[in-house]
Amino acid sequence: PSYKGTFPCDFVIRRVSNKEVAAIGFARYDSTRGGAQSDDRTGGNANKVDKAKAFDNLTSTKLKMIFLSDGPGLIHNDTWDESCQLDGQWDGRVRVITLKLAAKRITPEWLEG
Repeated sequence: PSYKGTFPCDFVIRRVSNKEVAAIGFARYDSTRGGAQSDDRTGGNANKVDKAKAFDNLTSTKLKMIFLSDGPGLIHNDTWDESCQLDGQWDGRVRVITLKLAAKRITPEWLEG
């Protein structure tokens, strides 16, 4: 609620104890088109992390970010490489996942840690 500006996301995970936002998420299905479309998306994701970091410096949140990416477009080298570079950024507060890996990578321990 204290964020000023626009920062649309696809889903929000709240803490059970106090209903604070624990994580925000962005879900994308990547087709096999790749190319500039892929570059725009991965670059945009890095920009979202930068915006969240700037906000976090002004608050006491322990916000986490989740990028749920799925689809055959992940097999493109540039899309895969940039997703791997994004994963783990911000002292581990950023996770890039697929539907298959979601339950293993988005744990209560990670969300609360």
